[in-house]
Amino acid sequence: MKQLIAVALLVFALAACKPSSEANSAAADVNAAAPTEIEALPPSEDVIPPATDDGAANEATTANAIPAAFQGRWGMVPADCTSTRGDNKGLITVDSSSIAFYESRATLAKVTTNAPENFTGDFRFTGEGRTWTKPQNLKLTASSNTLIRSETEPAMSFTYKRCAA
Repeated sequence: MKQLIAVALLVFALAACKPSSEANSAAADVNAAAPTEIEALPPSEDVIPPATDDGAANEATTANAIPAAFQGRWGMVPADCTSTRGDNKGLITVDSSSIAFYESRATLAKVTTNAPENFTGDFRFTGEGRTWTKPQNLKLTASSNTLIRSETEPAMSFTYKRCAA
């Protein structure tokens, strides 16, 4: 019952927040040329509750997994979510342990930040005959229907909209 109340309070708090005014320069040209409507799924109800008042992290936040709220199919433009021709280069699929891109896959190696709308982890990438490790930050905005994926070295960010099922 306490978790249900915590989820309800979190939903009300998020509804009161304004969307971020930060521009996404890396995807601005792509998003400006494409239709702006992607049918969005409702946000996941599997919200991870925050740490207790004494600062101890609960068991769910310490798991080495990408939270359910971030999981699903995400597209940079509407066609990424609907293409059947295999040309959806802006589509990513996030599950509990990895992010699948058009030509690569990133497997979660270590969680460094796990908050309800902010997740950062170190990921091992494989693709196009190469392997590398790189941190990825995932942030949810717009009622959990917009995902901003950021990385460093070089600093870049990419904006995705949640795809309909």
